[in-house]
Amino acid sequence: MFRKFFKTTAAVMLITSMTVMTVFADDVSDLNKKKQQAQNEVDQLQNELSYLLVQMDDLETQMAESAARIDEVSKQLAKSEETQKQQYRDMKLRIKYMYEDQSASLVETLVTAEDMSQVLNKAEYMQQVYDYDRGKLDEMVSTSESIREQKAQLEKEQKTLQASQDDLTSKQSLLYTTIQESEKKVKDFDSQLSKAVAAAAARSAAASASSVKSTYVSTGDTSVGAAIVRKAYEYLGTPYRSGGAAPGGFDCSGYTSYVFGQFGIGLSRSSGAQAYGGQNVGTNLSNALPGDIICYPGHVAIYIGGGQIIHASVPGDVVKVASANIMTITGIRRYW
Repeated sequence: MFRKFFKTTAAVMLITSMTVMTVFADDVSDLNKKKQQAQNEVDQLQNELSYLLVQMDDLETQMAESAARIDEVSKQLAKSEETQKQQYRDMKLRIKYMYEDQSASLVETLVTAEDMSQVLNKAEYMQQVYDYDRGKLDEMVSTSESIREQKAQLEKEQKTLQASQDDLTSKQSLLYTTIQESEKKVKDFDSQLSKAVAAAAARSAAASASSVKSTYVSTGDTSVGAAIVRKAYEYLGTPYRSGGAAPGGFDCSGYTSYVFGQFGIGLSRSSGAQAYGGQNVGTNLSNALPGDIICYPGHVAIYIGGGQIIHASVPGDVVKVASANIMTITGIRRYW
């Protein structure tokens, strides 16, 4: 009879749990969407940052090449200006030689020349030397001016590149800040999701327990309780294992759920949920019967009668018999 009852109870718990979970699933789904949107934003910003860094690397290369060209042109300009100055000095010396030191030679040529052709040849030679020097000087001046213009253009380009670099650096700083803010959003949504899932699970468990509480009717068959106690004794000495729910190792709720499961009685897997299931017997130990679940703060045990319990105690200990008054009793639940 109690097997049929628990099948019916399990169905009620499942329906109630599904109803509650459907309500909270919408909240979780909405948070998941918001988290994904925030993550997509982070990914997009990271892509933009990667592209920006490539641009900055390329710009730095251009600036280095431009600086090298400016340095080379500056050297060329300095060399050209020095050559120009040297040519000017040489030209002045030649002019001085031709027009000052050679004045006597010119007078002598005028006096001793047999005809004017000799005088003209002498004058023409001097003019050719002057024209050559002047041409070379003008050529160097033109070259220096060309180099100077080239340097000015390169410096202008360098300023443009520097302005671009400043702009990219500003964008990089803004992207870093925006990425940090977006990553914080993702973390916030993660935190909200964890809380929402935990809240949904807790409310589902509470709803399931409430459903069992309102529909449960004890069979009154104490032989079932006695059978549960006998089965519980079979696992005396089994080591405590956190999260354990099998003969290899039990925690408190894993032990009770496993023992009751041998009789087709399904208990919730947490001690908190077990404290709300079955029939409420109160908190007075005098009302307890062998096979009842004794509930404590964060702990459950099986009552074996005579003021004693059998339970999976604590880490490092084993399944053992103890006084039912090891802690304050918060509830007694009957599942058979």
